[in-house]
Amino acid sequence: MKRAFKTVAMFTAMMAFAAPALAVCAGNQIELFSCSLGSKRVELCMTTDDQSVTYRFGPSAAPELELTRGFDAITMQPWNGIGRTIWDRITLPSGQFSYVLYAAYDKIDQTQSSGLEVLRGEQELASLTCTGDSFSDLDTLRFAMEEAGYCRKDTADVLSAGTCE
Repeated sequence: MKRAFKTVAMFTAMMAFAAPALAVCAGNQIELFSCSLGSKRVELCMTTDDQSVTYRFGPSAAPELELTRGFDAITMQPWNGIGRTIWDRITLPSGQFSYVLYAAYDKIDQTQSSGLEVLRGEQELASLTCTGDSFSDLDTLRFAMEEAGYCRKDTADVLSAGTCE
């Protein structure tokens, strides 16, 4: 998939997240996000054929939780273009719980952060920060969703299906 970076800062941010990680995405999947959370890992893989993502959490060899959701069942909030930090968030629902993956790059300090938040309804149950090796390319998900017809009317909106004129 061809990408055009609108600013040098965006390109720099994407390259900053390109550290090697141990992913277990299937052969037909594209790795979007992975990182260590202590002795466990979290990863997000995309299957473009069926417009879905798969979230895995736990030890790499035997994840404790695996969720597959179609684009229509996730919430993708791309960076709104404002401020010193480039960021993206994706939320995957599972019953009363939601799993939020985020990645951010501070353009001034040139530091990155990423992690996982676990919510029950609106209540945050856990907030885990990635340590060690991490990888994030959530822009690839945004581009795939846009190609599939998802858009946003305003930069503060999440991507949604339908017309955004």
